[in-house]
Amino acid sequence: MSEAEPRPLLHFLGDSHLRAPRFAAEQGWFAPWQTQFTLVGGATAIGLRHPTSQTQALEVYRAELVPHRSAVVPIFQLGEVDCGFVVWLRSQRYGESVDLQVEQSIEAYARFLAELSSKGYRDILVTSAVLPTIRDGQLDGHVAHLRREVEATLLDRTALTLRYNSRLEAVCAHQGLHFVDLSRDLIDPKTGVLSDAFRHPDPEDHHLNNDTGGKLWVRRIKDMLNELNSNWTR
Repeated sequence: MSEAEPRPLLHFLGDSHLRAPRFAAEQGWFAPWQTQFTLVGGATAIGLRHPTSQTQALEVYRAELVPHRSAVVPIFQLGEVDCGFVVWLRSQRYGESVDLQVEQSIEAYARFLAELSSKGYRDILVTSAVLPTIRDGQLDGHVAHLRREVEATLLDRTALTLRYNSRLEAVCAHQGLHFVDLSRDLIDPKTGVLSDAFRHPDPEDHHLNNDTGGKLWVRRIKDMLNELNSNWTR
């Protein structure tokens, strides 16, 4: 039997949809794994092509991971802001193709992930973009108000997110990255949109329910980690 290896730090990086796993970490649900979180509110995957994007997410993530940090497993969560807002807004305002924007977003994401792999990160986890939560016609809540121009329905935004995640999964397979799909658990097969069980109890909060969402994150991340290396101390 192989000797157990030291358990690496789980470093979650992404947009504000990391609130649910961060809550889970605060409750101790990721134990015995140690965690770190780097959240950039409003960050997009397509913004990773611009060091000077509005959120400067690319430089924030680079500062955390470059140069290579040993005994760290980066875990990424991006794409909801792209699929639920930016892609549709730019399509409406400037006539930009939705499909082209999705490809550009995936390409920017893939390029950054490849950069991290080249720095020496052996295991990188990429989670599926969180499904949209803002209901049709909803104006209450800060984010819903900011996104009020978007005409795409919740069903449309969800369908695009699922397509995005399918493309992201294919890219991860091609680049030797580890894709963690949360969508199949989050979606209600009867409605084709996010299950009410994962909605935040505050109707004005567009993030996942901290309790149910956090437990889902823990289960799926731990399942993947166990698949990756059974020699990590348990």
